[in-house]
Amino acid sequence: MKNLIFILLAFTFCSSCFAQNTLKDGKYNYDGKNFRVKKTTYLDRSLISVRAVGPFENTPPPLPKDPYGYPPNRKDIHFDIDKVKEIVNDALVGKKKDLQENKDRIDISFDFLREGGSIESISYSFNGNTLINLKDIAKIDRELKKNIKATFTGNEYKNFFLISYSEVSIVY
Repeated sequence: MKNLIFILLAFTFCSSCFAQNTLKDGKYNYDGKNFRVKKTTYLDRSLISVRAVGPFENTPPPLPKDPYGYPPNRKDIHFDIDKVKEIVNDALVGKKKDLQENKDRIDISFDFLREGGSIESISYSFNGNTLINLKDIAKIDRELKKNIKATFTGNEYKNFFLISYSEVSIVY
């Protein structure tokens, strides 16, 4: 019985260590989603980018109606940025102190569908030494896609199938 308990404890410890692994280059399947992780280094600074693979990953979205049209202004894309930050902070609530000590940062870029304003894809960027793992990212991704929708004003957005909004930053 004692040996069984030790084996179960060792298994539990190993599985929790696996969940804490740092992000590495490659394609991963987690929580029913495919993620692409890419690590880059420039001038001794490393950056990790993560993207949930979506329907337009290998095929381009439909072309704009007017190829010479201007993209929408950032001020014409409306969604609750404070809600985005709240969702991310709620998902990382147990790690907040460690993230602050590590000086972690998350930059999030969105692609919204013109029709309905739902999120088509999200890209995440992190410090090269981030403490955030794929489990955290999958949770954040699921909650953002469930709770965030955009609306648009002006006329430029009508020309595009996907509306991009780059960089909501969360610094710890």
